[in-house]
Amino acid sequence: MSGTESPVTRPRWTPAGPLLRALSIADQPGDDDDTRLRKRVGVIAGAATIVAPLTLPVQAPENPWSVPFAIGLAAYALVNLLVLARTRAFDRYVVALIAGGVVFVPAATFLGGGITGSSPGLVWGFLVPAYAIMALGPRRAAPWFVVYLAVVVAMVVLDPIARAASAPAGYALQVFGVVENTVVPLSIVFALLLYTDTRRRAAERRVDELLTNAIPASIAARLKHGERRIAERYPETTVLFADIAGFTPWAQATVPDRVVELLDDLFTRFDALAATHGLEKIKTIGDAYMAVAGAPVRRADHAVASVGLALAMLEAVVAWRAAHEIGLQVRVGLASGPVVAGVIGQQRLSFDLWGETVNLAARMESSGVPGRIQVAASTAALLDDRWTLEPRDLDVKGLGPMRTYLIAG
Repeated sequence: MSGTESPVTRPRWTPAGPLLRALSIADQPGDDDDTRLRKRVGVIAGAATIVAPLTLPVQAPENPWSVPFAIGLAAYALVNLLVLARTRAFDRYVVALIAGGVVFVPAATFLGGGITGSSPGLVWGFLVPAYAIMALGPRRAAPWFVVYLAVVVAMVVLDPIARAASAPAGYALQVFGVVENTVVPLSIVFALLLYTDTRRRAAERRVDELLTNAIPASIAARLKHGERRIAERYPETTVLFADIAGFTPWAQATVPDRVVELLDDLFTRFDALAATHGLEKIKTIGDAYMAVAGAPVRRADHAVASVGLALAMLEAVVAWRAAHEIGLQVRVGLASGPVVAGVIGQQRLSFDLWGETVNLAARMESSGVPGRIQVAASTAALLDDRWTLEPRDLDVKGLGPMRTYLIAG
């Protein structure tokens, strides 16, 4: 090796590598996380089926059929896994797995002297519908539960014959059989329940996250508690609109990826600021951003909080402009007063506001000055002397002449 060469570093071997490859024999490239995890649990169940029958000769040592039967079932389970590794036909594999259980459980019970003998299989039989519901889903698992009940009936009917055909097992062997055939299958059922509940809770957290991203958390909580129609009047609110001045012609001359990138960056900054100042984001419409203070959570300082957010938004725009080297400006409009708010839609829920206050806030934004905050008289009347207000007399579209105010500074 020359002095300029460096030794090749081989990845360090760990037991997790071969184990993961063994558990992944049924994985397909298009599988989602849930499907992949279900398949791997199914592979573990198949491996357990190879080992479990080998305890039968210990539980029924006097029966000459126990050894060949145990070896035959273990071989059947092994071949089932090998076929799965070759074909990746998971549904076929699961059906073969649980069908083997339908045969093995009553046969092993019979060889051990019946359901009161040294190899009771009532609990093992329950793994048939348990595996089915995990791997095939509730609808396809229901018939397998009926099969399990039929297996139990068959074991009860054949129990007198099994007792007569087997020599009485010693006390120690009976205790071992009852413990082994109860604790092991119930442990497997516990693992399946733990897996199912973990996945359910993860899915619920994801749904809650998506729901609270679409509508306010307090409204989402009411929906989850069963309310169907949510509509309320909020007498004291301040509505905020922000809009990018000159956005339409700029967007037409800009590649779509950059337009989306810049909007996403700006509105992400606005979302964080709205959360910090305690306002509720309502929606975005194109390049417009809408938020409210005082709904659905009522607060007395809704006007002050809204102006605080508006000022923070203008500061964020300065950083946004510098980061992307663009000359776009944002104008902000506010109005205070009553609104009606509620949840609409069935496929895509939306929490929205209606009323003259909403219309006035939108006009304050559209008639405002780029880089400035314009407030209606209803908002100006609620502000203290910490801000200087510059009066403007405007003929507002749809509303006529009125006096508005710009926040100084």
